[in-house]
Amino acid sequence: MKKRTLLLFLLLFDFYFILMDKVKSNTPPVSYTKGPMTCHVLLDEHSVEYIVKSEAHLLGIIDLLIAVGLLTLGWLSILPISLLALGIIGWLLLKYKSIKQESLLVMRDIGVQVKAVYWGGSTVSRFITRCKIEDVIINEGITMWQVKSYIAILVKDQDMVVVFQHLLPSLYPVLLDVYQGTRAVLFSVTPHHHFLNYQDKYT
Repeated sequence: MKKRTLLLFLLLFDFYFILMDKVKSNTPPVSYTKGPMTCHVLLDEHSVEYIVKSEAHLLGIIDLLIAVGLLTLGWLSILPISLLALGIIGWLLLKYKSIKQESLLVMRDIGVQVKAVYWGGSTVSRFITRCKIEDVIINEGITMWQVKSYIAILVKDQDMVVVFQHLLPSLYPVLLDVYQGTRAVLFSVTPHHHFLNYQDKYT
């Protein structure tokens, strides 16, 4: 009896993967890029992933100037070797803790995953189930120097979750595209061929 059950399970398992391969072969992936943002439409438009990459490099000209300055101070014995070493280590840690990219994965009837990837390789992610999502909005934050637009997820009985909160991409075209695509998957507020139109235009 156990052997028959195991054999049936294996057959169903094989059938599932054959079916999934068939579906994948019939539904080519849709991808397009707008500035720092890349979009991947997955599973026949039932999921969509937005990836925003940092436009800053890990080591830039300013970092090179800082390194040269620290080494010069050490060479001239203006700074003790211990302080120089601490300064270099702190500078490297600060760089490795900076954001490399942020992403938003939207899955119909399941929820969303917000993820941040650091230059050091570590990641921080948060999953929000669909039943707790009340709305997706675009809002504006006012600072002393500028007004920045951001996209946020309103979560039931919790604080809103800001998407791409570290990189804060521009309203047009990135945030508007993410806003429309996210609502299309979560709430079906626009036709699903919305993604295919973008594929024709940007790929």
